[in-house]
Amino acid sequence: MRLIPTSKPRAWIVAACLVCAAYMGGLAHGYFAQPPGAATLPPPPPVDIARLREMLLDRGQPRLQNQAALALVQVHSGEAEALIRQGLEQAEDTEMFLALASAIRFNRDLRFTEELVRALASNKQNIRQAASQALSVLAEPKVIEKLAKLLEDPATEISVAQAAAYTLGASGRKQSVPPLLKALASDSDRIRQAASDALADLTGQKLGLDAERWNQWWQSTRDLPTDRWLEDRLAFQLARRTRLENELEGARSQVVRLQQELYARLGAVEKLEYLPGMCEQEDPALRLLAVTWCQEALNGAEPAALKILSGLLMRLSGDPALEVQRAATLALGRVPDIQAMDRLLVLTRSNRPTVRAASSRALSQQASINRPELKARQGEVLASLQRLLEDPVLEVVVEAAEDLGALGASESGPVLTALLRHPSESVRKAAAASLERVAQAGSLDAILKALDDSSGTVRFSLVGALAKLAAATKSDSASQPAAGAADQPKPMAGQVLSETDRVRLLARLEIVLLKDMDPNVRARAASALGECGPPGLLPVLWQASQPGEDVRVQEKAWLALIDTITRAQQVSLVQEWDRKLAQSKQGARRLQLLTEVLSRWSRKPDPNLQLAPIQDLVIQVALEQNKWSLALPLVRESMAKAQRTEMELLANLRHLLQAGEQALADGNMAEAQRVAQEGKALVTKDSPLAPLFDGLASRSKGK
Repeated sequence: MRLIPTSKPRAWIVAACLVCAAYMGGLAHGYFAQPPGAATLPPPPPVDIARLREMLLDRGQPRLQNQAALALVQVHSGEAEALIRQGLEQAEDTEMFLALASAIRFNRDLRFTEELVRALASNKQNIRQAASQALSVLAEPKVIEKLAKLLEDPATEISVAQAAAYTLGASGRKQSVPPLLKALASDSDRIRQAASDALADLTGQKLGLDAERWNQWWQSTRDLPTDRWLEDRLAFQLARRTRLENELEGARSQVVRLQQELYARLGAVEKLEYLPGMCEQEDPALRLLAVTWCQEALNGAEPAALKILSGLLMRLSGDPALEVQRAATLALGRVPDIQAMDRLLVLTRSNRPTVRAASSRALSQQASINRPELKARQGEVLASLQRLLEDPVLEVVVEAAEDLGALGASESGPVLTALLRHPSESVRKAAAASLERVAQAGSLDAILKALDDSSGTVRFSLVGALAKLAAATKSDSASQPAAGAADQPKPMAGQVLSETDRVRLLARLEIVLLKDMDPNVRARAASALGECGPPGLLPVLWQASQPGEDVRVQEKAWLALIDTITRAQQVSLVQEWDRKLAQSKQGARRLQLLTEVLSRWSRKPDPNLQLAPIQDLVIQVALEQNKWSLALPLVRESMAKAQRTEMELLANLRHLLQAGEQALADGNMAEAQRVAQEGKALVTKDSPLAPLFDGLASRSKGK
């Protein structure tokens, strides 16, 4: 329906016109009556026909012109009807005729069919088209009869007969077929062609100008009930629409591919000049492609190019197509520019939830850019993100919660903690995940309480937040300045847990490890205890690492036990757990514990760490398990160290001999020979180990 011929109105303008006009007409007819028992309102004032006439004649206000036309058609009065007929007769005023024809078509008003039929003879194409479209909707039997007479009358101009045929074909009525069949016998080739095209449009059949075939088809179809006829026509129109949509989509895809090929062949400067034209394309897919290219061009762009790209993205961030607007909004997050930040702050108040969510993410990305002018406005960004946490749409709330965590600002901790009580599980998940990065000591009570959440994902993230708190507290405590070091930085207030709170935290992690229903949460709790737990929790971790527990929990608890022992840096503690593992006959874990402790302690530049006892234990356990390839390098390293006592040297030689024997047993003759030569060079002739090394040398040579 064409309401405004001089421009291309948006769909919302047309809808607004229809609603306003329908309301005005409803008031005029008393459709909005009061319900029984309601207070009686005064009758509406009579419709001002004179004002509507002036609005109808005002070509400079096409929207008001359409509203006036709709209102006049809905007012059933002689004065309004006369005004409409007069407007339809004034063919020189094209805009007024089009507005009236569209209003008549919308209201399906049969009072003005005579005027519309006469308008088919107009010498203006747009008037004939508007009249034909209106008559195709008003194609009642009397209207079809009038159109048929025009088509059959030899005196009718060919252009009028063609318009009548087109109208009959667009009507969809079964009664339109007979006059079109008669027109196939016309002496005019143009009328016959028009009748054939109209029949094809009406029926979906492609029988050309062959009147005999059309008549045969009609004989087999004329007896169909009207409802069956309409069902068939509807099915045909739907199938045709689907085909056309698919063809249109294929054509659009082809255009996108051609644009991509063309853009790929352009130089850097030419691409920058090409982008503004792409942003003006009618197809949203092409404008979306322009957003993608703008994002690519942002990498390493010069200041002048950056300004152009920023302007294009800001323009596209107001695009009517949602996918284009969202993509442009997200792309603005990569633009290090104050104007882009201002635009994103405006977009956080968009009436589109998807755009508000995208602006939230883009703001968090932009605030993370290391630019002083952007960092200075981080407070505004935080305020906007916190306001979005109160958004009525859950998608926006979830995105804002995630972005606050990504931003890493400690000020967002209390707000995220409050979201742990949100009724939506998705919001609680996002808040808990963000708290893993921004949790503060003041949030401890709320986090501990939220560990009773029904969602395992929420509890999983909250355990991570507790681990962060405990680790930060331990780190801050370890970095406390010593006496006389007043120039050293001190921990900020509120970031360090008190000793009492730390005990509460560890106790709750212990409960989660032993009693939580979700194995993933228990495994996370074990890892958390491994990061911050004291040696006193080793029995708990040992219990969780035993068979009968979930495999994931066993593995994490065992690794946490290793972490805790290693972090304690106590040789006696390592020896104690080595004995316990030996008694439990867990040789693999015993060797894993010792090798991990030795490896991690070796990387620490702490002269107080006693590596020799741990190294001896590793050698002993490795040889007990026939792991000579692991023990042999450690034996050689130990023997190479100076200041070894005679007893220590003798013990190393025994270990060396044992490793050589195991290598020989495994068929590694070369390594056994090398061990024998090393041993013979170190032992004296009267040593009881001398003949043993000689025997190893002989056997390694195959003697």
